[in-house]
Amino acid sequence: MSKGSPNELERRRVLQYAGAAGVAALAGCSDASSDDENGDGDEETTSLRIIHDTHFHGLLGDSEEPLNVANYFGLMAELYEDAENAFAVGNGDDLHMSVESSVFEGEHITSVLNESPVSHNAIGNHEFDNGPESLRENIADSEFTWLSANVLEEETGEAFASEEGAARYVVEEIDGVDVGFTGLAPEDTPEITSVGDDTEVIDPVTAAEDVVADLEEEGVDIVILLSHLSSPVAEDLVAEVDGIDAVVGDHAAFVEEEPLEENDTIISVVGDEFDYVGQLDLEIAGDEILEYAFEKHDLEELVDADEVDPHDEIEDLLLEYEDELDDELEEVIGETTTDLDARNDTVRSEESNVGNWLTDVIREDVDAEIAIQNGGGIRSDELYEAGELTRGVIVDILPFPNETVKIEVTGENLEAAIETGVSSVEDGHGRFPQVSGMSFTYDLDAETGERVEELTVDGEDVDPEATYELGTNDFLMEGGDGYESLTEGEVIVPPDEGTVTSALAMNRLEDEGTISPELEGRIETV
Repeated sequence: MSKGSPNELERRRVLQYAGAAGVAALAGCSDASSDDENGDGDEETTSLRIIHDTHFHGLLGDSEEPLNVANYFGLMAELYEDAENAFAVGNGDDLHMSVESSVFEGEHITSVLNESPVSHNAIGNHEFDNGPESLRENIADSEFTWLSANVLEEETGEAFASEEGAARYVVEEIDGVDVGFTGLAPEDTPEITSVGDDTEVIDPVTAAEDVVADLEEEGVDIVILLSHLSSPVAEDLVAEVDGIDAVVGDHAAFVEEEPLEENDTIISVVGDEFDYVGQLDLEIAGDEILEYAFEKHDLEELVDADEVDPHDEIEDLLLEYEDELDDELEEVIGETTTDLDARNDTVRSEESNVGNWLTDVIREDVDAEIAIQNGGGIRSDELYEAGELTRGVIVDILPFPNETVKIEVTGENLEAAIETGVSSVEDGHGRFPQVSGMSFTYDLDAETGERVEELTVDGEDVDPEATYELGTNDFLMEGGDGYESLTEGEVIVPPDEGTVTSALAMNRLEDEGTISPELEGRIETV
């Protein structure tokens, strides 16, 4: 954990630019630990390879295409086996937000990871998309260790799901070198997913300071952070927190051609899903990383060149899950006479006919006056042509297991909610509101908090003192996506009395047979 001087960092970078040759030189050392062969010193060094990371978003990939879990872990296993000492690690957001996740509730990814070389994985925000109890079940079924220093049990302060096997950190001994692994999730995780009432997510900087101190007390030599923080946040964190030697992973899909360096910390970022596998080779002496080499492996390029053998057991699982999923999702359950617009650019900034239909269905399900659906919960980013609709299309549009609810809110709360919804349109934020039973006009050029020009319910201006029955999903009711004003509402229909939105949409489509959603002027811009 001791950090090198700037000159030592420059010396480290030499091997980074050596590319594959440098990697091979490190990986090919005859011994994991070796004495100084030139007689210039008696310092022993240890070679350690970190292969990263996962961030699959609940996807398995297509068995007939290069980018899938079987090929990904085939490559990762090869890199793992070629090194004297290696760890394969993930950085979270693996269990959820896909069609598969809605059907298999994360079990499909847990099964795959259990067959893979992965030994440690961070808890990301999307791990909670099916709620905390589902995550606990997946952690209990995992044969690897889930890590987070800042996702905690609120009552005890222990790591979330520690009884099921998760931990704030673990220490692994490699040829006399103690390596500590820990993880961090985004600070806004409670706002963007469903962590439940008993889970606390603390400030990553505070959590990092605490866990590094604990690792130092245990005498750990090297600290590696499995990060689900965005790269800029991770850079700021390691600039403030000493003692972290390497960071792998990211909250977004950033790809860096070479590792970043900040405060003597190496930060390696290779995007998400299946595009790249990162290989970070470290040469360690005592508690210092003397040198490192990095290679970013392009999975599609390697598969196309016939240089990757799929992982046998995981390929079998992939095929089994594909068959099961096909049976569930291929059934045609209705049709649309109009094109359905579920594109991100639409649902996160303007009225969408998909949003209109969905919010109408939610409003009717809980018998409310009005309804709101966050555009970020409409995930497929597709324009569907008029024609048949399958179960798979609905789950693709609505992959999250959100449940319908009804709450009574004041007009003041409702106005605040719509202001929240339009507060980050220019950033493409998922909080943008699709609505039913009401309409609004907003000015994108106005200051945040002052953008809503007109808000009406049933053609009448909203009265701040009046109350309205609002249908929405449990995520927004609990303040997700920044909708704090909705937490002040009185719950009339709780989640356990509501319906999972994807199931509700499927059932409604089956009942109606044919739908023809249109734009109705519910949302206008100045």
